[in-house]
Amino acid sequence: MFNIIRNTICFLSCLLFTSSSFAFSVTFINPGKEGERFWDMVTETMQAAASDLDIELEVLYAQRNRLQMKQLGIAATQRPLPPDYLILVNEEQAAVDILEAAADSQIPTLMLLNDFLPSQRQRVGFPGGKHPHLLGAVTPDNYAAGRRMMQALAKCSRENNPDSSDHHILMIAGDRLTPASIDRNNGAIAALESDPRLKLDRLLFANWNRTEARQLTINYLNWAERNNLRPGAIWAANDPIAAGAAEALQARNLQAGQDLCLVGLNWSAEGLDMVHSGTMVLTDGGHFLAGAWSMIALYDYQQRRLAGDSTPVGELSFDMQSIDATLVQDYRDTLGDERWEKIDFRSFTLSGKDRDHYDFSLPALFSSVRS
Repeated sequence: MFNIIRNTICFLSCLLFTSSSFAFSVTFINPGKEGERFWDMVTETMQAAASDLDIELEVLYAQRNRLQMKQLGIAATQRPLPPDYLILVNEEQAAVDILEAAADSQIPTLMLLNDFLPSQRQRVGFPGGKHPHLLGAVTPDNYAAGRRMMQALAKCSRENNPDSSDHHILMIAGDRLTPASIDRNNGAIAALESDPRLKLDRLLFANWNRTEARQLTINYLNWAERNNLRPGAIWAANDPIAAGAAEALQARNLQAGQDLCLVGLNWSAEGLDMVHSGTMVLTDGGHFLAGAWSMIALYDYQQRRLAGDSTPVGELSFDMQSIDATLVQDYRDTLGDERWEKIDFRSFTLSGKDRDHYDFSLPALFSSVRS
């Protein structure tokens, strides 16, 4: 009996502490694997921003299993005490059922990194529409990133082989279904189609996996050798894919950055090292900060809501940016230790400020670091 009373008092104390210590609660269904560096960076930056903004954040990993992602999301909406807000990723286009469960429970929901595709809009509608609790999306401009990466790759290949009329390119994409992957691929292909000297030999899919990328690159190099083609460049959808491609080149006594040009994306520590060493032309990215930006968007929405304005977040798109040889040391010196708590995330909010748009640029990020 004493234990029951003690546990009840503890529960009530914890509940009161939670309600008085946090502005609101958020559950994020992370589609990645725990230990997968990109998705961990999304979580870490989100946690750092939540701490700055007094947000109670829960992160549930789906371990790259779309069925598990649905189960986790739907279960979160059916709790006796559900979160105030839900954050979802439309990974492999699998978030519709979770959104509808959240709508049934009247939980405001924000999409992150991968929004709904046009083919899904008839079912889900737009923010504030068919599902009034769909707040919008915080998404990076993957199309521009993919195009920018291919343009830099083409420039490098032309500089390495100025006398060549054709520049043979291998594209290793992430997957066929995820909206971010589709946009990133389409941007790269648009850059290819604008330059007739660029020849796309293969568009392959590595499922975001370094080992698969290594084998796909080996297969491509074997094919190119049989057909007497000189590969000029490899476009990799992210840094792990680029690292796998670099390993394949090394196995064939080829040097990325010298014999072939290579680009990646993620701003990962390994990617930054590859840029610094000259192995990669650049690593595009900054999109892992979308987790932090989602906290800021919800914080500002909550402030508006408390003031009587429930205008949805809407489609909040931000630019990714390239880190090349001219920027890599500055980034490594400033944030290379990946201690995201150094960033003053509250400085990015709009509440109480005399500006009406977000500045998520690299200079703004650098200037926000606490001394």
